[in-house]
Amino acid sequence: MAYAVIKGLVRDTSRAPVREAVVILERLVPVYNEDLQEEDFSGVYLGHTLTNRYGEFCFPVSDRTSTYRIKVFDNGHGEGRLQ
Repeated sequence: MAYAVIKGLVRDTSRAPVREAVVILERLVPVYNEDLQEEDFSGVYLGHTLTNRYGEFCFPVSDRTSTYRIKVFDNGHGEGRLQ
């Protein structure tokens, strides 16, 4: 099975790296909304990590055909603040 890597950087408004920000990875799965009669997407939690001192994060994923969502939260331990 082929794997892929999702990686990125978290920066604050002054472009400084955000250390120890919480990064959550979700896979988006289609869900049909009966009330609105339309298809929507729901996030399935896959894992989390903290950014390093350079604001970097990395997730290995096994399904390269899925769509993913990344959520980032500054947990208050970093030097920068997300806006």
